[in-house]
Amino acid sequence: MAASGPLGWSVTVRPSHPPTAPTPQQKMKTSHRVALWSGICVAVVATALAVFWATGFGSFLWGTDHKTSDATPDKYRDTDFAACTDFTTRSPELPRDASEVARNWYPEISKDGILLCSFTPPDQQRPLVRLQASWFATTAAQSGSEHANTNFTGASALSNDDSPVGLTFGDKARWLPEKSQADCGLIFLDRNAVFQIHYTAATPGGNPESCRGPLRKMAQALYTAAQPR
Repeated sequence: MAASGPLGWSVTVRPSHPPTAPTPQQKMKTSHRVALWSGICVAVVATALAVFWATGFGSFLWGTDHKTSDATPDKYRDTDFAACTDFTTRSPELPRDASEVARNWYPEISKDGILLCSFTPPDQQRPLVRLQASWFATTAAQSGSEHANTNFTGASALSNDDSPVGLTFGDKARWLPEKSQADCGLIFLDRNAVFQIHYTAATPGGNPESCRGPLRKMAQALYTAAQPR
């Protein structure tokens, strides 16, 4: 329908029509878009929460304490670790004379400790048995067993002998470098403690086993005597 404007222009007026209802195809596309964006939003939120928890903020808010990766309780402790004289008292296989070279631990700093013992009769120099025992306490950052394993790895790094030690106790063991045919040594890990034992035979033998055989017996005796009472 045409009408004249105020200046004589011709204006065409179209009748208004109600909005067209969406077709079923359009409705389906719209629902698909909504479902897709909903899925994306859920995935983003889930990922954010996972990162939030992994970075420790979730533990902080919910009050969850940090736990070490190894929950095994410490077997050896500074307060009850055997003294050098305890070893000779508890084991008849060890020489009767025991002297404490050193025993160090600082409770105000940590509960780790080290003990050095020498088992040598006063009237002779051989056979000689020497023990170095180190124990490590669990902290918030690391368990005692993990710390002891790190110490064992470092202390045995110089050994190039991977032959079996033949001990029936402990978690790991390795032979230590030898100074002569009369000397031999081994190191073994037992939970949160590391034991190094050196043995000097009375007379040099013709093969390593002449020293290592008695050393195994000494290691067994020392291990048995070191068990917490």
